[in-house]
Amino acid sequence: MSLYVEPEDPTLAECGLWIKNRYFTKRKLYRLLPPLRWIPAYTVEDFKGDVISGISVAFTIVPQGLALASLAGLSPQYGLYTSFMGCFVYSLLGSCKDMAVGPTSILSMIVLPYVLIGGPQYSILLAFFAGCIQLLAGMLNLGFIVDFISFPVITAFSLAASISISASQLKGFFGLHYTASRLPGIFSKFFSSLGETNYCDAVLGTLCLLFLLPFQLFKDYRFPEMTWRNIPISQILNSIFQLLIIGRNAMALFIGSLIAIYYGQNVDKDGTITGNIFTLTRQITPGLPSFQWPHFSVTSANGTNVIKPFSEVYDDIGTGIFVLSLVGLMESVAVANAFKSGHSRMDATQEMIALGLSNILGSFFGAFPATGSFSRSAVQHNSGARTPAGNIITGSLVLLALSTLSGYFENIPETVLATIIITSVIFMAHPSDCLLIWRTSPIDLLPYAVTLASSLFIGLEFGILIGIGFSIMVLLYHMTRPHVFTITKESPHNYPFLYVKPDRSIFFSSIEYMQIKIFQGLNKVQHRGSHKKIVVLDGEHMFRSDSTFALVSSY
Repeated sequence: MSLYVEPEDPTLAECGLWIKNRYFTKRKLYRLLPPLRWIPAYTVEDFKGDVISGISVAFTIVPQGLALASLAGLSPQYGLYTSFMGCFVYSLLGSCKDMAVGPTSILSMIVLPYVLIGGPQYSILLAFFAGCIQLLAGMLNLGFIVDFISFPVITAFSLAASISISASQLKGFFGLHYTASRLPGIFSKFFSSLGETNYCDAVLGTLCLLFLLPFQLFKDYRFPEMTWRNIPISQILNSIFQLLIIGRNAMALFIGSLIAIYYGQNVDKDGTITGNIFTLTRQITPGLPSFQWPHFSVTSANGTNVIKPFSEVYDDIGTGIFVLSLVGLMESVAVANAFKSGHSRMDATQEMIALGLSNILGSFFGAFPATGSFSRSAVQHNSGARTPAGNIITGSLVLLALSTLSGYFENIPETVLATIIITSVIFMAHPSDCLLIWRTSPIDLLPYAVTLASSLFIGLEFGILIGIGFSIMVLLYHMTRPHVFTITKESPHNYPFLYVKPDRSIFFSSIEYMQIKIFQGLNKVQHRGSHKKIVVLDGEHMFRSDSTFALVSSY
């Protein structure tokens, strides 16, 4: 008699109940939609802090967005397209109150070579597909992937990005006209084009540099305590100075545009404007972006529309999709970790979901890839942000700028945009980290050097992949080379044996190395009336193993 009972197939209602209990619990919803946690306790003071921080970030993101679009080889309005959607999405899905999502210099530099191939459509497709990968990684809880990017790789990549980005802006700073995206080509064309320098651009760029650098150098300065008739003078001065620091880029754009309009225009005798002594930004499409699905139609060099199948598009941008998604996640998670409050734990999975949806939805409005920005997140933090709702204010002001100020953006000299980018990235790298790596682990200089060299001479998108791959190889080398302590001892009956104590768990990749160490130790064990040699293995530090080790140990 069989006791087996065929289980009944679950009903649709039971399946729905299982899905509800698994994915739609109160805890899951609170994690997926963080506003459900902070909206019930939202106060007027929270609103004031969010409004102030939102306005402060808007004054930063508008000039930066214009400049970073130029860095990516796009018209300035694309920088603003990229700046607003991430703000709205992150305010609903983000878990870090200080995070400011939008264009960044590193992602813009990685996008540049693809824009030179396929124009704005390629940058939009990169945002869409990179967002899909980021969203999928978040849904699959793959946040641990970022842990495989080591500190030497990150600091070398940042240094290479700082050098490459600064070099790419020499063209705009000196008013030159050439096309290049890799560092060797940039320097080659720069030096060959120096004879065509626009000295008006160079002078204006130098003045702008002298204006912006002091703010960057002394951004952390605070006036000493001063009072006059119970008036906190130092507090007032510090507030004014912080406002100047926040609005420095906007002031540079405004002053540079006024100079270009009132002192740079070439006017005929009949009053017709024929040009400008400064190199101005390209023509800007006024107004708000229209909603449209990313498509594969690109404009070729001769101006005709060419419909490319997905296979050809993927051949062009495939590497960029994965690199941009990885670097975007790396930057966003790093910012969230840097600005997490108190002892709270950063939710990498939720950050991936928020960033992925920001890029996907942004691509419907012409955005290129975006991520968390350190500089703007610092502004948001220092301005007293209470919740992610400050991003709504920022996004709304960016839309207001797009709808009302687009016509004025055409009068911005390119040298001013180049200077804004240069002053933003030259302090991004920390060459002194190389000394720290040397003092702590000299072998880590290998992935540092490989990442730096490949990023500079091959390209940032390939350099980060090569650096990560090489760093993982170094990690695997360490894993397969455990420290094996061996010593010859004698039993109570004076019979010699080899005592072996590894410092970690042993797996198949370490077997051969451990065998070599054991045989080297056995050669020192003296025979005493037997051809057999005894090995005693101390597994105090061995918490796991595998079948290969068990098989070899039985011999």
